[in-house]
Parts: sequence; structure tokens; C-alpha cells
Amino acid sequence: MYKMLIIGDSSSLPRIELEYYSTFYAKLKSMYEVETTAKTNNNSYKIYTDIESLTLYGFNPIVVILNYGIVDVFPRPYPNVIYRFLSCSGLLPYIDKFLKKTKLYYRLGDFFNFKEVPLDKFEFYSHGIIKKLLDKKVEKIIVIGIIRPYKVLLNSKKVDREIQKYNEVFKNLSHNFKEVEYIDIYSASDEDFTIWDGYHYSEKASKYIAEEIAKLLND
Repeated sequence: MYKMLIIGDSSSLPRIELEYYSTFYAKLKSMYEVETTAKTNNNSYKIYTDIESLTLYGFNPIVVILNYGIVDVFPRPYPNVIYRFLSCSGLLPYIDKFLKKTKLYYRLGDFFNFKEVPLDKFEFYSHGIIKKLLDKKVEKIIVIGIIRPYKVLLNSKKVDREIQKYNEVFKNLSHNFKEVEYIDIYSASDEDFTIWDGYHYSEKASKYIAEEIAKLLND
């Protein structure tokens, strides 16, 4: 049985709209020994710098599933330093709510084009994550691309183009490393692949991902 580790962001996690047994990793547990260290707001920088703890100090997976990117590319109306200040001060939820209610959130995000992790840094960190995993003797790495934006997220006029650029980084990794496979959920998705926000997985998307992972491991 494959020892599989899933490292990612909140896309992987259960929520009100996606119960635990509907997540893609819960579906995989009948076939593989699966652990997950996915965390809300994880991005490429956090994964790159914290890879030791995220790989569980001795679990020694044969397969690692990487499921991150939407946090990196998400359109934000303020730079990281202000974002962190607002988050630490407790003001972030109130300001976010006001900007979204007045429909300024994505307009400002498109205008200023602030990213949690800029594209060049995303490429650097993603490449570094792969190298660190290979150094740990991981035999296969499956990267899940960033989903096509739908619903609320489409209030940003730029986000679709930006996501395609970040997905190109993932595609290039699969071309440059024989151990890396890429799941192109962007091309496969439809509106039913996301919940109301337009980027977190629905049960349909989770089922698709579980099936694609199983195919890659059974080839």
C-alpha cells in the first residue's frame, strides 16, 4: 500500500459545504495509507520554509500530493505588510466584509494587483519544494493545478489570466522532473467543481481529483 502525504491549503480540507468523507483524501483512504498536513492559508512560501514539519518527521511517504496555489494568486486589495497588520490587529474581517459588500474588494485587487506570493517567487518556492521532497526520497509527486475561477471569485477580472500563469509553473515542473505528475483541474472543471465562493472544491471536484490520483498511481 502506498504511503501518501497530502500537503496543501484549505482547498483540501472539509467544510460545511464539503463533509470529511467527501474530501478527495478521505476517498483515497480505502486504497492507500494517507496522511494530510494541509492548512488554511498555506501558500508556496509557507510550504517551502516549513517542509520539515509538513512531512511529519519520519512518516516517509512514497507519494506526495501538492495542492496549493490559490492563496498565492488570490487578488488582494492591499500589500502583504498591510494584510498582516490588519490580520494581527483583528481588523481584517471587518475591512474585508466592507470592501466585499461595496464591491470594491476585487476592483481594488485588480487595480493594485497585489499577490500573496508574486509569480517569480511562486516559481522559486515551487521548484524548491520539489527538490526538498526528492531529497527526502519521495518517489512520486502529484501536483494539483489551481482550479478555474467561478462564481464570486469571477468578480476579479484578472484572476483567470493570473491562475493560468501560475498553473504554467506547475506544468513546467512536470516537464522538468520525471517524478512529477500534473493534474489539470483547470481544464477539466466546470461551475459545479466549486462551492459558492468559486474556488474551494465541491464534492464533484473532490471525486474527480481522487479518481485522477488513482489513475496516475495505477498506470
